[in-house]
Amino acid sequence: MPNLRTVIQETHRTLESAGIPDARLEAEVMVMDVMRMPRQAIFAEQESQVSPPQEEQLTAIVTRRLTREPLAYILNYREFYGVNLLVNQDVLIPRPETETMVEHALFMALMGMESRELVIADVGTGTGAIAVNLAIHLPAARIYASDAYDATLDVAAYNVRMHNVADRVTLLKGDLLEPLPEPVDVIVANLPYLPTDRIPTLQPEIQWEPVAALDGGADGLDYIRRLLSQAAASHGLEDNRLKPHGVILLEMDPEQMSEAKSLAAEAFPEAEITVEPDLAGLDRVLSVSLAGDC
Repeated sequence: MPNLRTVIQETHRTLESAGIPDARLEAEVMVMDVMRMPRQAIFAEQESQVSPPQEEQLTAIVTRRLTREPLAYILNYREFYGVNLLVNQDVLIPRPETETMVEHALFMALMGMESRELVIADVGTGTGAIAVNLAIHLPAARIYASDAYDATLDVAAYNVRMHNVADRVTLLKGDLLEPLPEPVDVIVANLPYLPTDRIPTLQPEIQWEPVAALDGGADGLDYIRRLLSQAAASHGLEDNRLKPHGVILLEMDPEQMSEAKSLAAEAFPEAEITVEPDLAGLDRVLSVSLAGDC
């Protein structure tokens, strides 16, 4: 039987020769999954033997990956902000850049909103990645997580239960802000923001993901435009979706930031509008603070 070192090396070479991105990392993740080992163990136990059934299981994973099916769909999970989440083809695979949304929402909550009960809306929740992490780190907060699709909400519901935050996360079905039953302090939204004609040109893995979770219309801003419009239309009215000192956080492509800032300024002329970079230093999150718009 081959040892762990050999199996990782061979898997790495197979993936690399097929042009799979991050081939070494994916080889390690595949082997970790098959061997039921934490990351530190696969380095500490390089001489451990890999059994024939384990080799067969690994071969099946590699075979699927060579079709460019995303590894997260093959393994049915993805790590996001330190927690594992159920992932399937009904949901977009959480990206590292979206962790910037969590970081910024946590920063605002801990620095400026800790004196009152915090109510947050995660709009377009998908896997529930943002809502789950905010609930874990803000145990006093109440969180609404909304999406338009039953199959997507089924995945989010599983992740909410798996991480024991069902008492703090309420799932809602509907169009953007419409299902919210009360005004919230913070709206976080990672909505579809890819321009329609760009999607077919992207890497093969993205073609496996649900188009509805990717397609943001001709300029990629359709959903962002509508969310801002919904928030502005209700602002100051009885059915307001956002509290007077509320904040909206929107993820998007850096190239869209200038146009999105103009849309936000048009919707909320008195708001403070800032841009937050992601881990790569790229403009990723638009922050619209209504503190001055009372």
